[in-house]
Amino acid sequence: MNQQYNLIYPTVDLFVYDLQQGLGQTDEQINQNRHHFWRKIKPELNKDYQKLNSQEQDLLKKLAFLEKTEADYVELHEPEKLEKFDPDLEGYYRALQLSDTYALQVDCSVINDNKSKPISRLQDIKKNIESRIHQQGKVGKTWFIWGQLSQVYNDKEIKAIAQQCYKQINPIYQTQINLKNQGTFLGATAFEMWEQPNDWVDDKSFQDSFHILICLFPPQRSLDDITTSIANVYFDLNRLFCYRHKIIWAYHQSRKLKSKLKKDFHEVQKIVKKVTDLGQQINAGKLNLEELQKTLTKTLTILSHYAIDLNYLDDQGRTIKVNLNNYKKRLEKISKENSNNQQQFMQEFSEFSAEKYLQQVETDYINLSPGLTLLQNLISTIQGTIDIYQAKSDRHLEEFIGIAGVGLATSQIGSAVILAEIPKDKNPLAYQTQIFTLSLFIGLIFAALTYILLRSLRR
Repeated sequence: MNQQYNLIYPTVDLFVYDLQQGLGQTDEQINQNRHHFWRKIKPELNKDYQKLNSQEQDLLKKLAFLEKTEADYVELHEPEKLEKFDPDLEGYYRALQLSDTYALQVDCSVINDNKSKPISRLQDIKKNIESRIHQQGKVGKTWFIWGQLSQVYNDKEIKAIAQQCYKQINPIYQTQINLKNQGTFLGATAFEMWEQPNDWVDDKSFQDSFHILICLFPPQRSLDDITTSIANVYFDLNRLFCYRHKIIWAYHQSRKLKSKLKKDFHEVQKIVKKVTDLGQQINAGKLNLEELQKTLTKTLTILSHYAIDLNYLDDQGRTIKVNLNNYKKRLEKISKENSNNQQQFMQEFSEFSAEKYLQQVETDYINLSPGLTLLQNLISTIQGTIDIYQAKSDRHLEEFIGIAGVGLATSQIGSAVILAEIPKDKNPLAYQTQIFTLSLFIGLIFAALTYILLRSLRR
């Protein structure tokens, strides 16, 4: 049976991130984002955005005034004092606007009495936090667990303690912590882990994934010094975690876009196969113009979707690049301000992201971009085919009109000449009927001669 360890002042901070506004979103969609975020700490807002009453809508408007367009950092809900969460738990909320992202920090700990507590109390703290958060974060979440060791332990024991801490947050976790994710942060032995989504395209699978940072401070350090160090680094941690989750969020979005682009490209391939024999159909006179026009309309629709999604895919790559750069700079800032850090383990994320996420998105964009050219060429081919077929049909119509005109003109001339003077011994009506029939016959003869002449000239 594994040894059960204790911690002094066990504390859990949950950092939750949501989209404040996304590319191309309307004011209504931005307001829905606002509602989703504030529902976490304001349960008085109706869960269903469409069913908000006038009072709730007024509350959302007031919350909107707290935000600042294009601002890099805005305190939306700064904690005034610790709140009593449970009989022996206390904590606070902090809501922020970080550029185009909402950030919520919920801090909860056992009320400090300088006595060590069982690590199992971390699970109580986690459940208490989750009971207060009424919506999940769409962009991502980080659990930050920290506390002071009750006595001096060796590396193996510290790792076992970290393992137990992790299991309080994720009880189904069974494997050992990877040593590559271990380092020193603020003078504490630190472990960083991340549960990746099982399915990058699925939103629920993505939201179920999370990032965790565990810091175990040595027993010889004063608790006041520890809490001061933690309080001073919260500002940078909030932003660091935000950059991290925006990188992963952008990659998640890119996987969804890639899936849509591949489906559209598959449809394009089917259309290409369908129109390969258009030339033969035209020559054989078997072209279905109505069906071809429907194909053109469908292809134009695919083109509009494909162009927009491809542009969004490129935008996700830029998002990853920008936030990757911000992540590196923020980590360097933390390192410079805290000389007792050995945070190579946190730098590995940026290296991995550059090699995996950024490179993958850029490669996908390069591979899928030719599809846009193929679509444009396909549309030109279909449109050209329709134009050729219509021109050919118009030419046939013109020839028919010309031939009919010759025949009609000849018939009229013949009948006019013959009827110029009606013989006295003929019945006028009967004579005119005979002449009309004869004129039609003459017209048909000349029409036929005209058709033969045009055919010989085309040859």
